[in-house]
Amino acid sequence: MPTTEENIQNAITSIERGALAKWIWRAAVSALAVGLSVYYLVHVFRGLPVSEAMDQAQIGREILRGHGWETKFVRPLAIGQLRRDGKTVNTAIWEDTYNAPIPPLLDAAAISLPIKAGWDFTKTGFVFPADRAIACMGVLFFFASLFVLYHIAVELFDERLAKIALGLTIICEMMWRYAISGLPQMFLLLLLNLNVYVLLRAMKARQTNQSHLGLMVAIGAGFGLMALTHALSIFIFVPVLVFTFFYFRPRGVAAILMLGVFLAVYTPWLVRNYIVCGDFRGVAGYAGLAGIVHSEAGHMRRFDIDITGVSGNYFAENARVNLIAQINRLIEYMGWSFAAPVALISALHPFRRPVTATFRWLLLAMWVSAVIGMAIFGMQEEASLAANQFHLLFVPLFICYGMAYLLVQWDRRIGLGFIVPQWGQRAYVHKFLRASMVTAVFFVSGIPMLSRMLFEKNGWQIEWPPYTPPYIALLKGWFSPDEIIGTDMPWAIAWYADRRSIWLPVEQSDLVDLSDYQRLGAPISALYFTPISGTQNTLGDLVDGDYRHWTAYIVRTVNLSKCPYPVRMTLAMPDCVLYMDRDRRSATPFQ
Repeated sequence: MPTTEENIQNAITSIERGALAKWIWRAAVSALAVGLSVYYLVHVFRGLPVSEAMDQAQIGREILRGHGWETKFVRPLAIGQLRRDGKTVNTAIWEDTYNAPIPPLLDAAAISLPIKAGWDFTKTGFVFPADRAIACMGVLFFFASLFVLYHIAVELFDERLAKIALGLTIICEMMWRYAISGLPQMFLLLLLNLNVYVLLRAMKARQTNQSHLGLMVAIGAGFGLMALTHALSIFIFVPVLVFTFFYFRPRGVAAILMLGVFLAVYTPWLVRNYIVCGDFRGVAGYAGLAGIVHSEAGHMRRFDIDITGVSGNYFAENARVNLIAQINRLIEYMGWSFAAPVALISALHPFRRPVTATFRWLLLAMWVSAVIGMAIFGMQEEASLAANQFHLLFVPLFICYGMAYLLVQWDRRIGLGFIVPQWGQRAYVHKFLRASMVTAVFFVSGIPMLSRMLFEKNGWQIEWPPYTPPYIALLKGWFSPDEIIGTDMPWAIAWYADRRSIWLPVEQSDLVDLSDYQRLGAPISALYFTPISGTQNTLGDLVDGDYRHWTAYIVRTVNLSKCPYPVRMTLAMPDCVLYMDRDRRSATPFQ
């Protein structure tokens, strides 16, 4: 029977040989990931903070009801687009042509339980259960992408670096904020990692003269799904297509096959948009005009595009400004990770593995192409989050290359080349110094997360300003499903109140025309103003800003006796005001 000393020795031997060490590492990583997910989902999460997330969620609910990609959010520009193509506005306008199809589909799956179970706001809870379900889905996609990342890092480097890269990605605070945002970035991250992993396998198959065409089919389908999740990902696909054309033999066959599969996956959605509105891009095609004369919101609130007198130089200047803004905040957009920006330097390092050395240039090209796409379409932020933020998709892979470069340089320039020789070339000294360097990288990269945990105080239980979800939800009981509400936050009305809404047009006369003649199939029964058009703006904005024609309503000086909405009330917060055609507050807490 083994003695206690022998048991201890066996345990030490097991750790040294790696059998037990692997399980200890897996348990530690799992505990860290689960602990952080609980922290962000319970303590940090206060509801969906981004308009795009709410917009996609409300479409997802319609999918869950069997209505397809219908929407309760009307953009005036979509009305003008339908008119120009001769479509029937009051029916076609409720078919969404702004969002990509996959995010609402994913949201439909995430909210199926809370919606079907009837879970709603409670007296003590301020977070919509469906919001939390969507955030949980984002975290699960993040975990899945980490699993694929680990295997990518093993393919490119080794298991040791894969563990380091995995840890640095887990403690990247930006990743967690996007994971719980409701935006589709985590699903895009998973798809990109899967595409990269399959591409690496294809590159290795090419080296051993094995067939890789089946892998090309998978890559084409993967990028097709990315395009159906966010059209900006096409900018990432283009460098991969060019690389495939020149890298694989016979030249052009793999690229043509991959492109054919991509088009087979992506084209049906373009055809659907063309049938609905007469433009295969949908109303989202005008999003690229953001910053040209008006913001994206400024364009969407008009029936026609207002770019009179704008030359091509104006577009180039807008892209240049957006590019400079990205460069100025590059470290921030890479999650403040110490290792990620180092990958830009590592592109000049001659890695020994042929696949690793070749892929670094493709990775750089994919990122540069994505930067160009972000410069063209802009990165409008809400709550420090942007639907077009694609830098984060490359952060995990950049961490892999950045850490590989740092470790190599440490060994060559510092670890073995300077300090260790003075101490007798002892291996354990080298390991200690290397571990200290890696620990320092972890500490510096984890500062944003530590700062949030130690110093940030969440004063609100909701995303205020400008959202008050429990009180917005009251509108569902005050208005019937066929009535329409004009507002500066139609995405929130559509999601939390489950009622049709229209983004307030620039001119009041346009709204009066839509309501009086019921051009949307029903009258506009109320107006709802929030800090988006009110207290978040300066006096200059109210006088000469996007909502200057609505100033009397915003500052509450409109003559109610001559107004089509004579009943006025604040909704939960003094900054939120609701105008109604008649008093609808019977049997409510606001009597």
